[in-house]
Amino acid sequence: MNEEERQPWARQLGESSKAYSHLCIYRDMGVSRSLRHMAGLPGCTSVRRQLNRWSSRWGWVERCQKYDDHLLHQDRLRQEKERRDMVSRHAKIAVLSQNLVVKGIEKLVAEVEQGRRDLSASDASRLLDVAVKIERLSRGEPTEISELGGSEERPLKLSIEERARQAVKKALGIGSSPPERVELESEPKSKKVSK
Repeated sequence: MNEEERQPWARQLGESSKAYSHLCIYRDMGVSRSLRHMAGLPGCTSVRRQLNRWSSRWGWVERCQKYDDHLLHQDRLRQEKERRDMVSRHAKIAVLSQNLVVKGIEKLVAEVEQGRRDLSASDASRLLDVAVKIERLSRGEPTEISELGGSEERPLKLSIEERARQAVKKALGIGSSPPERVELESEPKSKKVSK
């Protein structure tokens, strides 16, 4: 006897095929099942009194409840597998995306170092903001810590992002009105000789 045949919703030893086929009709009605409504369904060839006898003798209510529980369990297993598959898929997409971003950053750094491109103060500030968040996340630290200051009546909150922006401005010597573009230090540019 296989596992499916041992289940309570399978045909039981001594249960007639007619009684079992009516159990299946009852079972497939779902959570709103009732013997009263079953009597009018297609495939039901027995009267309600016979259905009551079969239901009582063969424990239809309990068997169907176990069937419902089984379906819920199967649905949970399917959802958990789909969730695991989703996490794996998203992780692969994230790694591919990170590789593309890293290549882009490496290209940007090389262009800035070679003097072929300038980095604006706002670009540097945004890049630092993102880098700080990524580092904090990778180290298991929160990214939204606020430093409290001021008075109890008027507290002053300073986010990590704001502290990073202030650090960039200080490092770049930027006051209240930042310059449009900032060039990173690099080796002297060689002059191109035209032919």
